Amino acid sequence: MKISTLDIYGYGKWVNQRFDLDDQLQLIFGQNEAGKSTLQSFIRSILFGFPSKHRRVNQINRYEPKLSEVYGGRILLKETSHGDIWVERTNRGLTLTDTKGHELEQLVLDQILSGLDENLFDSFYAFSLQNLQELSNVDAEKLGDYFLSIGTVGSDKFLSVAKYFEKDLGQLYKLKGKNPKLNQALLEFEELSQSIEKMKQNMAKYDDLFDQQQAEIDQIEGLNQSIHDLEEKQRQLDQLMTRFDIYQKDLVAQRELEQLVFTKMDKDMPEKLEEAVRTKNDSQKTIQQMQERIHNLNNEMSTLTRLNWGKNHEDQRRQWSSDTAHIKKVDLRLEHVLERIQEQTNTMARLAREGQFYPEKVKKSSEFDREIEQGYEIQAAIDDFEGQKDSIQAERKVFLDQRKELQTYSVTVRQQHAKLESMRMNERAQLQQATNIRHYLIGALSIILGLAMGIYHLLNQTGTNFRWIALILIGLGILSTAYVFFEHLKYKKKFHSSPAIEKMAELQRKERHYQDRSQELGQDINQREANLRSVEEDLVRKRQEQQRWLVALGFYPTADAEIVLKSNPVKEYFQAETIRQQYEEERNDLNVEIAKWRKQIAPLLERFPLGDQSIKVLIHHVEETEVSIARQVERGKAMEERIRNAQDIIAQEKKHLQEQQEIIESIYQSTNSFDQVDFRQKVQANNQIQQLKEKRHLYSEQIRGYENEMSAIESKQSLINQYNKVQNELTLNKSRVQPHQYQRANIEVALNQLEQDGSYQVLQQKLEDKKAEIIKYVQEWSKKKIAVDLIYQTLRQGMDNPIPEMNKMANEIFSKLTYGRYDQIKLNKTGIKVKQFSDVLFSPHELSQGTLEQLYVALRLAFIVNASSMVSMPIIIDDAFVNFDEIRKASMYKVLETISQNHQVLFFTFDQMAADTLAIDSMINLDELIETNSTQEES
Repeated sequence: MKISTLDIYGYGKWVNQRFDLDDQLQLIFGQNEAGKSTLQSFIRSILFGFPSKHRRVNQINRYEPKLSEVYGGRILLKETSHGDIWVERTNRGLTLTDTKGHELEQLVLDQILSGLDENLFDSFYAFSLQNLQELSNVDAEKLGDYFLSIGTVGSDKFLSVAKYFEKDLGQLYKLKGKNPKLNQALLEFEELSQSIEKMKQNMAKYDDLFDQQQAEIDQIEGLNQSIHDLEEKQRQLDQLMTRFDIYQKDLVAQRELEQLVFTKMDKDMPEKLEEAVRTKNDSQKTIQQMQERIHNLNNEMSTLTRLNWGKNHEDQRRQWSSDTAHIKKVDLRLEHVLERIQEQTNTMARLAREGQFYPEKVKKSSEFDREIEQGYEIQAAIDDFEGQKDSIQAERKVFLDQRKELQTYSVTVRQQHAKLESMRMNERAQLQQATNIRHYLIGALSIILGLAMGIYHLLNQTGTNFRWIALILIGLGILSTAYVFFEHLKYKKKFHSSPAIEKMAELQRKERHYQDRSQELGQDINQREANLRSVEEDLVRKRQEQQRWLVALGFYPTADAEIVLKSNPVKEYFQAETIRQQYEEERNDLNVEIAKWRKQIAPLLERFPLGDQSIKVLIHHVEETEVSIARQVERGKAMEERIRNAQDIIAQEKKHLQEQQEIIESIYQSTNSFDQVDFRQKVQANNQIQQLKEKRHLYSEQIRGYENEMSAIESKQSLINQYNKVQNELTLNKSRVQPHQYQRANIEVALNQLEQDGSYQVLQQKLEDKKAEIIKYVQEWSKKKIAVDLIYQTLRQGMDNPIPEMNKMANEIFSKLTYGRYDQIKLNKTGIKVKQFSDVLFSPHELSQGTLEQLYVALRLAFIVNASSMVSMPIIIDDAFVNFDEIRKASMYKVLETISQNHQVLFFTFDQMAADTLAIDSMINLDELIETNSTQEES
């Protein structure tokens, strides 16, 4: 099975995003917070389900989207047993469809996953940096078992499960224990069995007491029924007494009705009279208030002293207001003009100060312009010398940099030449060792031994075999000597043809070239320094001439000639002086207008005098006076209007008062009432009659059906006597119940004593429950015991008969990862060991942390590759190699490329070396994708 496409509807930060994955090695690159963990969680959620909101084991975060209503997405699975399938899982549920859109049963997904759940998938097909870091937390004693479990079944989870089950077995049952659950249940079962045997002996006495208890219960129930009947009769008598009281009240109400007289009137007549009286009083009160208001307004108008003066000078007031508004603008303009005059004065002083000239010595004439032209010529000569100076300095700097660079190259060449000389010395030492004369020793000894045997044969005439042995030894000696001689010639030829010799000669030529070029640059630098001194002397003479020119023109000796020539402050000075004269003329005209205005407002100042005669104070005084007069005039008009309104209200209220009086008189006439008090008494009598009728109607409803019984009762005392008689009988029956209740309680105490350990049926039920509990514990203990035995048998089987293909694959991967330093992994009952290229065996605790991590990766990958024939799933690696050094990373990435040829690998990382080394065209760069999405959203 391979994952071809991730189509995300909404999961974490990814919304409406599609990823097409490579069938072999897919590199997903991104920095922290780029979304790598979100994509891994998405794959697990679609295949195995979303994590619960309350319980999250393998996935800490649910990654619910904030920018999408749909939670989830779909994955395209290829090369499954059912063909290509889309697996879609959202917050609405799970859906499986083929590429043609036909919906499949959800059972198909379990078949594709071969029964794997998320825990098993993470144990076998996914590993991360955390898995490698856990190696450092494993004790040295347990490290062998840890790798042994990985090497036999592909994961350490089975060993952890076995140890967990062993712990649970100890908590369930121990042979001589008391605290385990099954031991306690067996002890309680034995105690219950003994209690039931004892209970069987007390059953006869128990049945007799039970019959007596039932008889007492029957007696109590009979007396309780009699008490209930008497209580019902008592309740009926109580109701009769209550109704008899109501019957008596009805008779009293009837007698009161016979004494009252009803006056005929409309229902709303009392409210109508009250409304008319209230309205009449309100009108009288309003008339009085309006009269007081008119009196107060007349008094207030007499206090307005400016009112008559303002009315008499109305036309002049309008003219004064208009002129004052104009003078206000004139005053603002005058302030502006004065500010401009001061500003131009300050500008002139600033120009003289910044331009560094004496205004009294500088004159406006054509001679000044000619002098300026001379200054331009002097400044041009200075600028030309400055340019020559900068050009010479730049050339000198270039030559200095070139000479420094050549010196650096020369040092580098000498260093390389020294390294090559050191290399040649090493090669010479290796040549001396390789061409040592001792190498001829074996051949020489063989020749000497053969000659000795030949001489011995000639002298003693030994057998033919002895002669052939001597010849063979001489031949072998000659061949050995010749072989050593030619090998020495080959080493010497290799030494004399070493590429280092040519490289050293080339370096020497380069060094001589750099030294010659450095001497030429030194001559150029000296020439430039001489030219620079000459230009600086010319520049000093020209600056002195420019200073004399400035003094003659009227400037300070320290004045900046460049500012004088570019900005011409003298010209700006005389322009500012002309502008100041124009503003002074405008100031004089404005003062004339203000004097005319003072003359016009003289009558106003005579009536409303003012001590301060400044312009702003006068304007403010005229405006305030006009506002005060206008307010009093408007206030007088408002008072006159209010007096007229009050007079109109008085006329209306008097008319309304007459109408209400007529209504009151008509009501009195229709009810034959003398006054309001008489009318209220008749209304009260009518209300009392109505209330009595309502009471009688209520009483009749309460005693309806009991009229004959009420009339037959002699008096209330007879009812009380009957009630007391029933009460006495009730008390007597209740006293009879108490002895039977005492007897019943004594019987129940005796029964409880017999049932102190529970009744027989209860104890029997407890015994059955305890038996079921024991069976449950035994079954649970048996399951875990069998599981532990099976796990250890599997581990032992893996130790005795390891899979040859998996061992071979693990050896190959481990050898590639360690660059051949370790070439074999050995698994047996005693543990796991690795063999070095020197045939030395090492236990896991003797290896470095980096080599342990490489061993872990080799075993995991070997198990996955060999298990692919049964369950084929993609391998998910979450930046597991970030702590590897560059050499280990390079070997790891080569292994991944090899594994991915037959098995899909999804590699999530932010290691730039992985992107550079693997160089995959289909690499997904999450950082670039996020930046592209942000740009599209902004556009």
